[in-house]
Amino acid sequence: MHLPYSFVKHLSIILLNLFVYCNAYTQCSVQTGLPPSNQIFNTASNGLGGRLAANTEDHNWHVTTDSINGVYAPAIVMGNLPPDYYISIWHDCTWISINQSGAHSHDHLYFYKMNFDLPCFTPCGKSYNEEGTFCLSLDLLADNSIYEIYVNGIAQSGNLGGIIPVNDPYHAVSEDIKGKVSVSLCHNWKAGNNSIVVAVASSAPETGILIQASSVLPDNVSNYITDSICEGHSFRLGNENITQKGYTFRTIKTSGGCDSTIVLNLSLKPKAISSVDQSICEGQSYLGHSVAGTYTDTFAAANGCDSIRTLHLSVVSKPDPQIEMTATYCEGDSLILLPGNFLSYLWQDGSTENYYTVKTPGLYSVTVANACGTTTKSTTVSSKACQIVFPSAFTPNKDGKNDYFKVLTHYTFDEYDLVVYNRWGQKVFETKDASKGWDGTFNGKLQSSGSDFIWYCKFKRSGVATEMKGYVVLIL
Repeated sequence: MHLPYSFVKHLSIILLNLFVYCNAYTQCSVQTGLPPSNQIFNTASNGLGGRLAANTEDHNWHVTTDSINGVYAPAIVMGNLPPDYYISIWHDCTWISINQSGAHSHDHLYFYKMNFDLPCFTPCGKSYNEEGTFCLSLDLLADNSIYEIYVNGIAQSGNLGGIIPVNDPYHAVSEDIKGKVSVSLCHNWKAGNNSIVVAVASSAPETGILIQASSVLPDNVSNYITDSICEGHSFRLGNENITQKGYTFRTIKTSGGCDSTIVLNLSLKPKAISSVDQSICEGQSYLGHSVAGTYTDTFAAANGCDSIRTLHLSVVSKPDPQIEMTATYCEGDSLILLPGNFLSYLWQDGSTENYYTVKTPGLYSVTVANACGTTTKSTTVSSKACQIVFPSAFTPNKDGKNDYFKVLTHYTFDEYDLVVYNRWGQKVFETKDASKGWDGTFNGKLQSSGSDFIWYCKFKRSGVATEMKGYVVLIL
């Protein structure tokens, strides 16, 4: 009996497709089931809710250097982490590396690989060969940065919105929580054996990686939502307010026994935060403010989110030179006029120093300037006959009157040395600065009221050396 050629050809095609279909699923160790739990993807997990000990092998994750096709060896659980490494709050996750310390030299790519199996079908009969049936969401930190992620040998950076690799990947700082990379891998999985490889770019002196599986996407996704919210706002999902970025999964129970899942991929639009430091002059205003202080204003930014501006406002007074209307100095001496700190100075004789030395009586003036304008002030200076005088008593009771024993003359000395002794010949005070005096203490202790002390003073003025001595009484 001879069958028609067209029938034989059609039957051959059916049998060939059936063989290919059946062969695709003979690779599965489990025909129907759920994907692996999150735990196996966490670096250094012991599979029992805890971490492996430092310097032990992680048999889930293997590592090789410089080539994805290199020889892989079990990764090593790190111990004595560098201080800038993030410490996971998960009890079954910590850092792994090429050795316990992660030490290495030069720039290298390190490839961390895991193999795992997926069943042929989900409990609801959906094939794991179909795109989107299985998604793996990971939080990753690395020293220095995540360079690429491969699913079954296929690079995933094109599916991740350009978040990897970063600029200058060998010198990035991604080992603290600010450098965390969060990804959801939903492409190129298959029924049967799968591999994931994470490539880390690292410069000396150490390297390492921490991986936390934040979620494994359930099968039978009925609604996939991608949206964004402003930082500090929330997204309403059913009866919940979602505020965290990333993937959120919510399961809807159905009467058929196969649950339906809603997936929300939420991103956060950051607040625009700016700080302004501004100075104004008295009588002026800036952005409606005229009093020194810190002001915070909120506006709507171009992305629809709040823009927060903090203004640090200082008010600069108009210049006010610190010169009295009248001043006196001792005959034969001089007086230095110090108006204060300003941008510029102009004295009555055209000089521009920040001080002026008066040697003869008369009228003196200075014009000073700052960012807010100029001010001129004058002083009348006179001279008088002065004597070198020391008090016979003083009252160091901190009332602001006669609290110090010192020379009472306003002369300027070429040299000056004042020494005070108690009745037992102990030196209780000495100074070479005529503006400083004794406060009545010895070794930090105030001396007794009624005690008398002897003092000696040597000084030189206009090249003439003089010595004086006397007694002083301390009165409280």
